[in-house]
Amino acid sequence: MQTQKDNKKPNTRYTQSYDLFLRLADKVMSNRPWRKLGLFSYYDAPYFDSESVFLSPKQVMVAMAKEAAREDKTVVFVMDALEEGSMGFSAEADFRQFMTLFDEAFPDSMKFYFGPADSDKVWLHSLEHLKIPASWLVKKPYVFAEVLTDASPTGEDWGPGDVSFEDMSGLHEVLVEKLGPPSLTEEVLEKMRKEVASKTRGIGASDYAGEAIGLLVSPGTAVTHGVKYLGKLLSTVKDRRKKEVKDVYLEWRQRVDNAYSRDNLDRFFDSTPEYDSRVVAALLQKKPVLVITETRDTLFDAFLPLLLQNLMDEIGYVPPGKRPRFHTEGEKPASGGTEEEQSDGQTPMDYERAGVDESELPPVTGRLMMTMMEEASAGAEHHAVAGDDSFGGKPRVIILLDAATHLSNFERSFRSVLRIPERFPNMSVAASFFTNRETMTIALQEGVLEYISNRALVMDLNPALFEAATSKLPVSKKAWLEGRLREMAGITSNGGAAFLEYYASADEPWALRVLKKPRLGLAKRVFHWLGRQK
Repeated sequence: MQTQKDNKKPNTRYTQSYDLFLRLADKVMSNRPWRKLGLFSYYDAPYFDSESVFLSPKQVMVAMAKEAAREDKTVVFVMDALEEGSMGFSAEADFRQFMTLFDEAFPDSMKFYFGPADSDKVWLHSLEHLKIPASWLVKKPYVFAEVLTDASPTGEDWGPGDVSFEDMSGLHEVLVEKLGPPSLTEEVLEKMRKEVASKTRGIGASDYAGEAIGLLVSPGTAVTHGVKYLGKLLSTVKDRRKKEVKDVYLEWRQRVDNAYSRDNLDRFFDSTPEYDSRVVAALLQKKPVLVITETRDTLFDAFLPLLLQNLMDEIGYVPPGKRPRFHTEGEKPASGGTEEEQSDGQTPMDYERAGVDESELPPVTGRLMMTMMEEASAGAEHHAVAGDDSFGGKPRVIILLDAATHLSNFERSFRSVLRIPERFPNMSVAASFFTNRETMTIALQEGVLEYISNRALVMDLNPALFEAATSKLPVSKKAWLEGRLREMAGITSNGGAAFLEYYASADEPWALRVLKKPRLGLAKRVFHWLGRQK
């Protein structure tokens, strides 16, 4: 199980722990093909952090990608630079030690940065900057509407017509209008009350909606923390404090207006028709790609789902039977939308649930969880053998998504990304999740259960989710598994590292894996084995 110790910065521990995991993966976890791989923990923290072991999601992803890339696949890493402590890249030393092992694993990779480049992390900003083609987004109002609906602090459900724009000035106007302060009609106020109630349920509502007006509220973003503004705004409206309402409005409006200025938008979007990110060219040449993002908990949070959707459009292969039908002159679109939208292939990001209100969904019960797992497992097995290797000339690609739990703030985008393997037969996804969130959305629970149903490495897990994932096991098998959990706890409490591997196609799907520390007397042989003897 995980620890939360704040030990000294890893150096030798970092490299040796990665090498130990890589050796273990090569020895007992190779030759196990997958379309979906889940990496699970409880805390948003390193998997293991003791005097002798330091292992984080990023290290495990590199090791698993190195093994999977042998199957004639190339990889795209989407790495979060703003994770806490040594898991992220807030310190240059942490960035350098990750790049050392990454470059060793993928020496011919191309590296990109996605962010505002306005922090003091200059070691990130020297990478080539990756941008979203503005011309692509102009043609994708459904995609933009889904993302802004997810990001709306007031819970608004936007349609394609609400978010259409033609140029960068129009993009600025849409963002400020949709993510800025709402008009205070009674209808909007009621939506705001419901939004505050839903977002604060179980996480201490008094910290938000009931806070005193005199307290300074400074959320990192109106996108993912807009509820703080809403709580303050509702308090002032209730007390009829007109000046305070105006002050909150001005603060909110100014933050959004400044964040989405033309200068800042130019750091994320390119308005030139000839823009080429070079990512697609790299993947066609089977070069690994690393994208380091610096958007977490900022007003630019909503741009990451757009980047991922653009990446899917560029490299995802859509089988002929699933491609949008182009209409002849005078023929009406098959189902809603304009002819331009239909012929351009416009579909909602969460196309399987388009038009379904969240309140219409059933509660997340154990039965629903097991149904999700069974469907995901069956789908994974089908896709593992379907199709051929041509894919219209597009490469076979693995996307490795760091800190996927954070992306679940954008539920429609989150579902869309996790279902990439169902939508694009040439693409696979590995995602890391932490599961100690006090309020877990249905989308996050579904995502965890989808990704634990085929191939998974479980370092630790939310107890309710683990119970759901194992509820159909015979009593004897469950007792065996509980015994392995006790072994894990004993090993990690003594400074070691152990985890459970699940592989649905194996005769024994569950297995305990242990990172065995080499004995000091074998140091020379170990150094030789690690390839580090000079």
